[in-house]
Order: sequence, then C-alpha cells, then structure tokens
Amino acid sequence: MLKEILKVADEIVREKGFSRKIISNALRDAIYTALVKKLGKYGEPVVEIDLEKNIFNISVPKEVVEDVDSVWHEILLEDALKIDKDAYLGKVIMVPVTIEEIGRQLATTVKTRLFEKLRDAEKDIVYSEFQSKVGEIITGIVLKSDKEGVTVSIGKTEAILPKKEMIPGDYYTRGDYIRALLLEIKLIKGWPHLVLSRTHPQFLKKLFESEIPEVFDGLVEVKSVAREPGDRAKVAVYSTSSNIDPVGACIGLKGVRINAISNELRGEKIDVIQWSPDPVKFVCASISPAEVLLTNIFEDESTIEVVVPDDQLSLAIGKRGQNVKLASILTGWKLDILKESEYKELRKQRLIEQEQEMKEFYMIYSLDNLSVLTDEMISKLVAAGVTDLEKLADTDVDRISEILNISHEDAINILNAALDYLASVLEE
Repeated sequence: MLKEILKVADEIVREKGFSRKIISNALRDAIYTALVKKLGKYGEPVVEIDLEKNIFNISVPKEVVEDVDSVWHEILLEDALKIDKDAYLGKVIMVPVTIEEIGRQLATTVKTRLFEKLRDAEKDIVYSEFQSKVGEIITGIVLKSDKEGVTVSIGKTEAILPKKEMIPGDYYTRGDYIRALLLEIKLIKGWPHLVLSRTHPQFLKKLFESEIPEVFDGLVEVKSVAREPGDRAKVAVYSTSSNIDPVGACIGLKGVRINAISNELRGEKIDVIQWSPDPVKFVCASISPAEVLLTNIFEDESTIEVVVPDDQLSLAIGKRGQNVKLASILTGWKLDILKESEYKELRKQRLIEQEQEMKEFYMIYSLDNLSVLTDEMISKLVAAGVTDLEKLADTDVDRISEILNISHEDAINILNAALDYLASVLEE
C-alpha cells in the first residue's frame, strides 16, 4: 500500500511538476486527517513524512492495558514495553503504525484526501504563477479546438481561448503554437481557469512592446489603442524625446515592424498616430486620412465637432462608420463629423439662434425693466460696464453708490429691486 501511494506521488511529481516537499506535506496532511477521524477524541496521531529524506513515520496514541478491546486505542503491556521500557498499565504511549496496519479502507481514504490536498496545492501554484501574468502575452501549444474555442497547454497548466476572444480568421489544430493575452483567471467550481484573448486592445499594446524595442525600453509610450479585431486598429504613440519619431519607430523601415504585428493579427490594418495632449490636435490626427478644416469643442457634452471637405465625409466616417468609431475610442471624445457645406448652413442657423437668444436676453434682463432706474442712471451704469440686470445684481452696494453718486441706502434699494425682479423672472 505504501509503495502504491508513493508511486502515485511520483507520477504526480512528474505530471504536475510539484516538488517532493509539496507532495510530502499533502500526504502528511491527508494521513493525519484520516487518522484523526478514525481515532476520534481519544488522541492525536503524529505523522512525519519527508520524501526527500525518505522519512515516513506514523504513530498513534494507545493506552497500556491488560486486555485489548480496541486495537486502535489500546496495547498490551508486554507489547508496550518493546516500544517504551518505562511503560506501565494506564500509561498512554505513541505506537508506530504502517500504512498496511492502518487498513486498506483507511488507506483508500488517505489516497482520496491526498488528491484533494494536491488539487488545492495545484490551485495555489496556478494562482502564484499566473496571477502576476494577467495582462501579459503568453505562448502555448494547442491541445484541441472545437466550437467553444481552443484549449491551450501552458507548461503544466491548461488555458482556454474562447471563440469570442478569437480574431476572425483564427484557425488552430493540435500542436500549433499560439500567442495570446492572459485576460483573467476565473474561478469555476472553485478551480482557477486561465482565460486568453487575442481580440483585447491590451494584446495589441503588448505586441508593440514585444516587437518594437523603443516601446519595450520606454522611449516610446503607447497611449491608447482602439481595435476592430482582424480588420482595423488605431494606436496612439508618444515620445518625450525630441530625437525619436514615435510613429516612425513603430512602423519601422519599409513597415517591417508594423507588418510583423499585423501578420500576428491576421492582417489587421494598423494606423499609428502621434498622440498629443491637445485634444483638437489629437482628434485631427486620429481622423486621418481625412483632412480636417475646423473643429468646435463642446466640453460639457465631451464632444468635438469635426468639419471636413464635402468629398471627404465618407473617408472621415469610414466603412460602416469604422474610422470615426475607432478615432472616438482612441481619443476618448465623442466625434460629430460634418461636411463643409452642411456646417455652413448649420453655422448660419446657429448665428440666427444666437441673435434671437441675445434679443430675448436683452428684453428680459434690460436695465429698462427696473422702474427705480432713470435714463441717466442707466447711462451711468452702462458706461461703468454694468449693462444688464444680472451684472447689476452681482455689483457691490458701495460700487453702485459710487457709480450713481447716490446714498448707501438708495443703492441698497436699487440692488434689492434688481434681485426681486430676477427672482420673479426665475419663478416664471
């Protein structure tokens, strides 16, 4: 039985790559747990196992008695004296036992618990080895491919590349090498499952690091990535060194560097764009190859309006809206693309609306609406830059008194009248 258990342990060492120390600890815990259950409350066993030093000692506590009723809990005095020369009736001594003495049924329990302990150890090993690699590229060998995705061997561990994380055109057979991003480690029924991805933007970013020395060395930084996997991508790059052209460094001589990355991604077309802290400049670069005539920023709506020549509208938007979609993801701005002729009409309409708003504003907030003000007072206020009731309401009493050359009390009355009027306007 001992040989059988040790044989199983050796197989696990070879297959799973466990150290003998891990096997020793797992076997010790399994035997201890099984014996504690067998002995109950009568005492704790002592289990010492070290497969590296060939130590395998198991002892259980037994009481020295004249007649044995339970071989698990009692031992005859004559047998006890062979183990402990100071043994006497009633004394509890530690008695060595073998796996065979434990019994086949209990030994089977030990084997079951051993596998449980080793499975827990394997779980810990998977976490400790791969948790720090989440977000990094790993290489493996395809074990099988089916409609659900691809199962990949990574050293002693298996990973899954789900169908949804595969680039259109990805096809693998058993034995193929595969590169993918370690996306996450999922717990499924308590067991860690490595999930891979070839469609995540981070995969493209990490390919830049692996294929472009300047990116790997930190001389060029990949600021953001937008992808439609297998079709097209935009990558924004930046360098703090004026001696390095970040776009040229990423493309490489005759496109050799970017082509190597594109080939890994099943021919995905990659636009490399110069990143800029100026959002307008960055957006103009990201919308290429279309020419940008002008832009308007609406920060409250996180939107940038982009005007392009009429004949380049489709170029700016791209096939199925792809170009503007990727540019929006890359820059973090919502982009509203307008052709020049459309913008001219829109601008006219905005000017009309703006003029109308100004008229309405003047009608509502005109100083003429305040009966306590004379024409002379209004002229003095306008000359001092207080051109409407909102500005009057924000003006200090002393300042009003100074502009109109009136008493402090009269200035307070004027200010209160302005505030009352504005309050009534807000209520309406």
